[in-house]
Amino acid sequence: MMKTYLLFLSIAALAKPSTNAPTAKFVDQPNSLIQNSRQLTFVGPRSGEGYFSADGTKMVFQGERDEGNPFYQMFILDLKTGKTNRISTGQGKTTCGWIHPEGKKVMWSSTHLDKDIPEKVKKEFEERKNPVKSRYSWSYDEHFDIFESDLQGKKVKRLTREKGYDAEGSYSPDGKWIAFASNREGYSSKLSDEDRKLFERDPSYMMDIYIMKADGTGVKRLTDSKGYDGGPFFSADGKKITWRRFNPEGSKAEIFTMNVDGSDQKQVTRLGSMSWAPYYHPSGDYIIFASSVLGYANFELFIVDAEGTKDPVRVSFDDGFDGLAAYSPDGHRLTWTHRNEKGESQIMIADWDDAQARRLLGLPAATLQPQSLTKDIRESDIRQLVGWLASEELKGRKAGSPEEENMAKKLADLFKSWGLVGASPQGGFLHRFDFTSSVTLGKANQAELKGKFTRALKIGTEAEPYSLSASIELHETPLTFVGFGIKAPATEKEPAYDSYKGLDVQGKWVVMLRDLPADVTPERRHQLNVYARLQHKVTVAREAGAKGIFVIEGLTDLKPMANRALRFEGHMAASSLPAWRLGGAWINDLMKVSGQDFKQVTKKLDAGEIVQFEFPSTYAKAQSELVSEKSTGINVLAKWPSGRKNAKAVLIGAHGDHLGQGAMSGSSLAKPDEANGIHYGADDNASGVAALLEIAHKVSSDRQKRAQDLVFGIWSAEEIGLIGSSSFVKDWEAKNKKKLKSTFTAALNMDMIGRLKGAIQVQGVGSGDHWASLSEEITLRTGLPMTLTNDPYVPTDAMSFYLAGLPSISFFTGAHGEYHTPRDRAELLNNEGIRRVTEVVYEFSKTLAAADLPLVKYKEVPGSASSRMEGRSFRIYLGTIPDYSQEGVRGVLISGSSKGSPAEKAGLREKDVIVEFNGTKIENIYDYVYTLQTVKPDAETSIKAMRAGKLMEFNITPRLKE
Repeated sequence: MMKTYLLFLSIAALAKPSTNAPTAKFVDQPNSLIQNSRQLTFVGPRSGEGYFSADGTKMVFQGERDEGNPFYQMFILDLKTGKTNRISTGQGKTTCGWIHPEGKKVMWSSTHLDKDIPEKVKKEFEERKNPVKSRYSWSYDEHFDIFESDLQGKKVKRLTREKGYDAEGSYSPDGKWIAFASNREGYSSKLSDEDRKLFERDPSYMMDIYIMKADGTGVKRLTDSKGYDGGPFFSADGKKITWRRFNPEGSKAEIFTMNVDGSDQKQVTRLGSMSWAPYYHPSGDYIIFASSVLGYANFELFIVDAEGTKDPVRVSFDDGFDGLAAYSPDGHRLTWTHRNEKGESQIMIADWDDAQARRLLGLPAATLQPQSLTKDIRESDIRQLVGWLASEELKGRKAGSPEEENMAKKLADLFKSWGLVGASPQGGFLHRFDFTSSVTLGKANQAELKGKFTRALKIGTEAEPYSLSASIELHETPLTFVGFGIKAPATEKEPAYDSYKGLDVQGKWVVMLRDLPADVTPERRHQLNVYARLQHKVTVAREAGAKGIFVIEGLTDLKPMANRALRFEGHMAASSLPAWRLGGAWINDLMKVSGQDFKQVTKKLDAGEIVQFEFPSTYAKAQSELVSEKSTGINVLAKWPSGRKNAKAVLIGAHGDHLGQGAMSGSSLAKPDEANGIHYGADDNASGVAALLEIAHKVSSDRQKRAQDLVFGIWSAEEIGLIGSSSFVKDWEAKNKKKLKSTFTAALNMDMIGRLKGAIQVQGVGSGDHWASLSEEITLRTGLPMTLTNDPYVPTDAMSFYLAGLPSISFFTGAHGEYHTPRDRAELLNNEGIRRVTEVVYEFSKTLAAADLPLVKYKEVPGSASSRMEGRSFRIYLGTIPDYSQEGVRGVLISGSSKGSPAEKAGLREKDVIVEFNGTKIENIYDYVYTLQTVKPDAETSIKAMRAGKLMEFNITPRLKE
């Protein structure tokens, strides 16, 4: 196909750059479809038309690299070794090579049988001596025939023998057919006088597309159009052919597609320029091509959907010529020919962003293509895996969703295809577990005001229970207004704030506003913010003796509430207090019962004042009914056996779930304008899962001798409390009737490894005695800098395994502004960084599994300022470790106490359920966290816990965090 390119260059050399904007419709916005581009060939003045082998390890191309021959010859470049060898004869003109899918032979077109070669070579050299260059034109030499040879250029066999130009050939994906271009009809058929004149002037006028068997037999003509039909390429499924079609005058060309039998010929571009050299993406969903739509002096690459229903999208943005593009078999690399300002043309190669291409063309996200994944740890594999995991198809991979099940089954199939075996406690690859996933309204919800103010409230727009409300009926009960309902102790700089001071709310409904004062200093808001969470307000109200809580939403106006689904607040713990939200203009009338004006009340409260009052002779009755819904999460477990009997094992894990679609998840940080979007979770944690899969694939083929098994775990429900990993621990121990640590010697975890900027953070090295020395060894081995932190109590699945007695570390590249928002997308990831981190984790796993005895021994680490739920934002420290898998427990179930902590010294143990602390009843984790803020450090108090059905009381001395 290089001949057309050279013809265009001659036109470009004579043309002046156009100063007018093109009128054709296409997308011309900057993008990063091409990344990490580099020049691939350097020898000789010209190289071009590089096409990958089916396994992506070799490339066939044409180049002027031989002294004494001014014409192209055909070469094969080994992309692993960088070695290049010529496969053509070294004589005549050569063009259009293609490696057979089986990788044992190669096809190319040549004129080496032409007896006039010496004369043509001499003539070409004489013309090149002329300082005034003549206009170049490709001769469409009638001696061009298609040949095949082995990869060393031996066993040459002629496949076509007709007079005329036979070239531009490509094999079908199964290797059984060859599509090619030929003008043989111009020589063998009787032409009209007009056609004869046009053909003699331009031999491409009679060029059409043909197909034949790979041995040269069974030739069939597919097109019959006046003008140049050429450059045919098959789609990856072998069902379609794309080519370029010129008008009879040869001034314009467009891209076409057809079935392999020549039927359903369809035009897919309408740029009104020279659009040519089309090539299918391996998915078959879109085509890349070159076009002169920006001027003959600036051919650029474009993509268009395979049906031609979308506007083409510009791909390249460099001066000069860019064309003759082709994709690697996995679809994640692109090669093309670039001509610089000196007139030199060489082959380029770059990474290709398929996910971005699909978005720009408005195409569905790509499905996983396992056959294109290589056994090496490669950036292109990671790009494909992350692109699929963080796609519209999987809709954010919410735990318990159909999309998670789809993902889990496909990942299990991947493991199986690589030769791994299932490692689920339930048998096979999938480990299912139940968890509370949402809360919905029951049918019996109703609320009514009686007495001095009477109103039956409309459920959904005027009143509605919160998801954390108790399902309970409360008969006519008086109401008291308590402002913001906040109770906060004094700090060194800010005084105490108490909405309940001097107020008796025993046995009453408390009515309050949502949030906290708006018109106070930032320091005051910071002080109050931690006590303004709804869960804390419910706890304070209950401890004050209230029977129920009403929260007014919409403080600037009292419009009816939006009818929305309940926002799930994570695990639903047992509760004894009904909690409702209120909205609507009727609240103004309620306030008037007490002689209050709602706007004046909110103004005072926002200024930081305490406002309290009763609603005289007014009562509320309500019945709340909430239904907890269970879902089934799915972990995926696979094992690569060491081959040793009763072998120990190393665990490699990453969580696969994310937040799903919409902002109903309590941990979503989506902005209002993106609240309904998919939380793609590219970094969190498609990056970790992709790395895990790459390690598993490499392990399946690396032939390393291992003394220990490798078990790979993709965890579910991490985002709502490490439920999947902790469920695996419990179910594995129940099934095997022994502790996890009796078989597993270490755990490696990857969570958010997609934003590498310098060093990789290795968290939890304090969990084992030799993690630091092993890290030192591997950073030297891989060249990737590491930052080590000791604390094993990190909010990721590694903690589940540390609590189970395993030395556990987690790999992390850092937080960012897209965390837990729909903006955490695949195109923002550092895929090369993920590859480097993956190599590091692979080295850890290889070293650990090669040892007969454990290289790292478990160490118990006292809690630190950054540990556990109680220590994320508060100053008081007890050292209890909440069990994140607790379901329906009234109180706080703990899985143990940190070594040397106040809790351990007090005598608290694993499986204790804390039900009272410092005289405050504890029903859930929010009560517990709130109560921590009310105690004084270094002052002994009491804590009560249920142990095996018996109530135990302990003396405990809280302390300030270090």
